[in-house]
Amino acid sequence: MTSWVRSWLTTTNHKDIGILYFVGAFFFGFVGALLAILMRVQLSLPNNDFLTPAAYDQAVTLHGLIMILWFLSPFGLAFANYFVPLQIGAKDMALPRINALSYWMYVIGGFLAMLGFFLPGGDAASGWTAYAPLSGGQFSLGPGPTLAFAGLIMLGISLTASSINILLTIGYMRAPGIVWRKIPMLTWFILFMLLQALFAFPSLLAALLLLMSDRVLGTFFFASSSGGYILWDDLFWFFGHPEVYVVLLPAFGMVAEILPVFSGRPLAERNLILLATGAVVVPLSYLVWEHHMFITGINISEDEAFSLSTLLISIPFDIIILSFIKTLTKSTIRLTIPMLFALGSLVLFIIGGISGVFLSSFVLDVVFRGTYFVVAHFHYVMVGASIFGLFAGLYYYLPKLTGRLYHEGLAKVHFVVSFIGFNILYFPMFFLYDMPRRIYTYQSLASWNMLNLIATVGAFIFAFAQILLIVNLVHTIWRGRISPPNPWGATTLEWMPTIRGASSSYEPTHIGEPHTENQSSRPFELSVAAGIGFLGIALLNYYIWGWLLLALGFVVLAYATVGWARDDVLGKFHIPDEATESWPFSRITKARLGMWIFIATEVFIFGAILSTDIFVRIGSASWPLSLTVQDVPTALWSTIVLLTSGMTAVFALESIKSGDRRGLVRWLSVTFVLGAGFIAIHAYEWYNLFFVRTPAFTWASGLPGSTYFFTVGLHSGHVIAGLLMIVYLLYKVSKGGYSKDSYGGVQNFVLFWLFVDIVWIFVFPMFFLS
Repeated sequence: MTSWVRSWLTTTNHKDIGILYFVGAFFFGFVGALLAILMRVQLSLPNNDFLTPAAYDQAVTLHGLIMILWFLSPFGLAFANYFVPLQIGAKDMALPRINALSYWMYVIGGFLAMLGFFLPGGDAASGWTAYAPLSGGQFSLGPGPTLAFAGLIMLGISLTASSINILLTIGYMRAPGIVWRKIPMLTWFILFMLLQALFAFPSLLAALLLLMSDRVLGTFFFASSSGGYILWDDLFWFFGHPEVYVVLLPAFGMVAEILPVFSGRPLAERNLILLATGAVVVPLSYLVWEHHMFITGINISEDEAFSLSTLLISIPFDIIILSFIKTLTKSTIRLTIPMLFALGSLVLFIIGGISGVFLSSFVLDVVFRGTYFVVAHFHYVMVGASIFGLFAGLYYYLPKLTGRLYHEGLAKVHFVVSFIGFNILYFPMFFLYDMPRRIYTYQSLASWNMLNLIATVGAFIFAFAQILLIVNLVHTIWRGRISPPNPWGATTLEWMPTIRGASSSYEPTHIGEPHTENQSSRPFELSVAAGIGFLGIALLNYYIWGWLLLALGFVVLAYATVGWARDDVLGKFHIPDEATESWPFSRITKARLGMWIFIATEVFIFGAILSTDIFVRIGSASWPLSLTVQDVPTALWSTIVLLTSGMTAVFALESIKSGDRRGLVRWLSVTFVLGAGFIAIHAYEWYNLFFVRTPAFTWASGLPGSTYFFTVGLHSGHVIAGLLMIVYLLYKVSKGGYSKDSYGGVQNFVLFWLFVDIVWIFVFPMFFLS
């Protein structure tokens, strides 16, 4: 038993991680559904006291966060982990340990978010959007909300790492002959989903870091009128609206796989679908965030611009839906369970999309905003279309996952009851367009009473349907009939019996039989360290043992990080190379492209932080001149030191390129000394600001101090991370690593270090010269 548990905790195999994602998503989905039932019971009758106002607010908040971020998004990632490598003929993910790290960060982050229910003051209660200043320490008291936001940070890190990993897998790990035009639609939609997540989540991460700073350190980003709710809205919805497509695209990918198989004809307008989806992901989804802010007081020109962009984004989806429908015309449709759920997904999306057109008008949005009309629209698109598409994929791939066939009759009942229950639950809410959605109870009103009661009945029907799903899954795993290798007659790679040079041959169940090759405990250890550390941070201002937990988190983090580095240097974890199709990345290594993608996400994070600094400065009535606060000559010296370290880092790279390992060690050592000197100069400067200057200038002395210390502190954290990289590089050189033919690690470090230098070029004039 112990070895079985350990094998799951340490596995890095993509199929095992996929199964773990399925298990995690279903667990969190159960918790989110339970909270939804509690909410509907509370709203089923007027003047109900089933839940207290505080309990209801916490249920609403965690229900939204869990269902969107810990259930629906990871449900799509489960398919991505298990089936993307199979569809492209890869043996595993490009970065297996990062894949495992992503999963454990996701799970532990979810447990942190739920732990707040059991702490004094309860959990986050400001709604899933966490609108400021309601989510700040002034109105959301106790460690619970801080812990929930810490869990969100861990989730953001997880999704960013997972996005980089799977994108590299698709770019580099395709089997020979699997060129881009041969990639199946599920993998294409996963690719689009991850591109969306990669550049949406940094905005949320930036917002959460600022919010955590307000709550733990006492800064003023969202507590001040210069920042406040408008700043939070901009940062949150720049993430929030693209997140809709992060959830939706995997479901549409499943629909695109299923329709051709069960209609007997190829997917209509495949290339047009890909172009339309790309148009949504790259430009359009990032041009609509302020339609969530029509009633916040933004000027009329912005209202008109975002109203137009919201209408424009419906055009690509019209193309996708019409192409799906065209696939069904003049075809012989087999109404299997996957096909029924796929068709149900399209129907629900059309209903949700039509209702969304109303909300694109800022005039109608004033009427509907904050009512249950929005709740209905949101759930038809985000939940209905997504969950039915993902259920379609689950039934479609269940024979591949388990080697067994599901119970057909039970699955049909599941579909019928789910479809009926979902519509009974949410369709009445369209007619509750005058009922505010953020109230925990209401006075008796004939038009509200019956509709709320009907919706609650629908919630129980829909919940009962999912119990049928669980029963069917258990039956399939334990008693289902053995499935043929390709029960649907599908033609994509993962269903093929044998594929030369790939791991996609048909295999029976992997559930309960984890792989034993290439195991590593480091991802789990790092995730546990992060969880302990964040728990300590959340408790710092309330319990003395918060500091002990934070210290313990650092100890475990150091242990896991050193262990990871040691495993690398000693070659304890190794994935054998395989022949791959890597165009157009043939001239750039996998590790280097991964670093470039990581730096791109960092650009978005620092872009959001620096934009915040500019925003609050413009909105401030007065701002002290930098020359009157910071020591400019000292800061100038630190700038010279840091920029010089960038030059010495380049010298180190050029040394190893020419085969000079001693030169590499020499210049890396000089870079370390200069980087450490930069940190020392800042420490001296901060000491003077805190303890010598009168009055003291700290992060809690106002917005100028908050922006300065947070931004410079975040940059300094990156410098420290770079110093740790140098230690790793020097250790690896001492063990014989790196040569003129193998210097990727050094090259990646130099890219990161130069990025840190470039960020400082923006930070220095902003805080020291203006």
